[in-house]
Amino acid sequence: MRSGFPRRPLPRSPQPCPGDHPPGFRAFFLPGGLSRAFPLEMPFVELDTNLPAGRVPAGLEKRLCAAAAAILGKPEDRVNVTVRPGLAMAMNGSAEPGAQLLVSSIGVVGTAEENRGHSARLFEFLTKELDLAQDRIIIRFLPLEPWQIGKKGTVMTFL
Repeated sequence: MRSGFPRRPLPRSPQPCPGDHPPGFRAFFLPGGLSRAFPLEMPFVELDTNLPAGRVPAGLEKRLCAAAAAILGKPEDRVNVTVRPGLAMAMNGSAEPGAQLLVSSIGVVGTAEENRGHSARLFEFLTKELDLAQDRIIIRFLPLEPWQIGKKGTVMTFL
């Protein structure tokens, strides 16, 4: 630590807590001993690919939205999808056609067991839709906390 810089504690994120909460919700301990249940929704799905836009099937974003909703067990109207074709990309040292998928959400991408199942179904969808081999696709799962998603001028923690 450099001298002259005060050490400040890092902000604590809400911690998951067990207990009774409605289906489709996850409860968190909040600072001050409070707890709150948050909806397990609003997955974000981002597909980056170096395939040219003309080689990405028309309507892929809608089919990916429906597939992600089914795979993650979320309502389709809560899934946010972005498809970015035509990017300069290299995967495993090669610029051959490929794709990277980022799936982030509160509560549904947090364990190896969950992600293993999600991965199998997402790979099946992507290899078929993009006509790519599995070794040219990579999926990243990113669990989110309620304080990391802004909505309605605040963050999910306070909604």
